[in-house]
Amino acid sequence: MNNKNLFVIIVLLFAVKANSQNDSGPKWISQVYVDLNASNKSSYEYYDLDNKARETSINGKGSLELVYNIDYKIFKKFAAVGIAGIANYNNPSFASFKTGLGFKLLYVDNKYHYLTLQYGYLTPFNKSDFREGHQIKIGQVFDVANLFNQRLLVGLYYTNDFFYMENSEPLISNASRSFSLNASSFGISLGMKFQ
Repeated sequence: MNNKNLFVIIVLLFAVKANSQNDSGPKWISQVYVDLNASNKSSYEYYDLDNKARETSINGKGSLELVYNIDYKIFKKFAAVGIAGIANYNNPSFASFKTGLGFKLLYVDNKYHYLTLQYGYLTPFNKSDFREGHQIKIGQVFDVANLFNQRLLVGLYYTNDFFYMENSEPLISNASRSFSLNASSFGISLGMKFQ
């Protein structure tokens, strides 16, 4: 038996085990979040007027995201996540569409408290802003109250965004062309879990 067949068998066994668990709650759960992020550190890589590679800090002003999550509970305490959203960044100012995947560890029964690790792929609305981007988000979310018959969620996050900026407009005056922008931030999230 070759490695490819062994891998397929392991994945199938995992899927059967995951679907055979006795969990009376819903398998699919959706939420909408508004994330407010404050920049911690930004690093801009560029080529100067003499075509030498340089790096400098940019005073970023955070971002605002509107994000939709749909979770599929694999196990009672573990869910896979599909992500779609819109992100608006400040200084530099640009907007992007975000799609991604993640995982959630649900650690409290009867509440939607969870730890999460998410990856997002960023596509700019305007190609002169950046070519593509990647986002890693690590966070903790708390299920805090009932609001309009839905659950109100509050989260705390650390986010790292990386943007490929070839062929985009330079961000500073002494740059001849851009290479990349790496920005980290801390954020707070307000969300609604649909029951």
